[in-house]
Amino acid sequence: MKRYLIEIPRRAELSIEEQIDWLFSDPRGDGERLSEKWANEFDNVLESLTSYPERNGFAPENSKILPGVKIRQKRFRPWKGKPGWRVLYMVDEIEAIVTILQIRHERQPWAEE
Repeated sequence: MKRYLIEIPRRAELSIEEQIDWLFSDPRGDGERLSEKWANEFDNVLESLTSYPERNGFAPENSKILPGVKIRQKRFRPWKGKPGWRVLYMVDEIEAIVTILQIRHERQPWAEE
């Protein structure tokens, strides 16, 4: 089975860090648990993308924010019954690399750039 390398550019890495920090600062005092659960679920997403990343559908942003680039999305929900997040990524079949473009909450508008 082909294994893909995961690449996370600095811009995407910053959005991941911001999300973890935001959860960690939960005013109810449960931030450490929330941020840890989110990070674990995100790690599971990354692991799933190392094998057959094409199984996920195209994002609504496909061919809109990066013309000519196929943008896929993987959804994940760390908490049942709550809105989740979308991981936007592209796949380089030749180099076997999955590049994470953005991580967006499902309630955020579609990416424009």
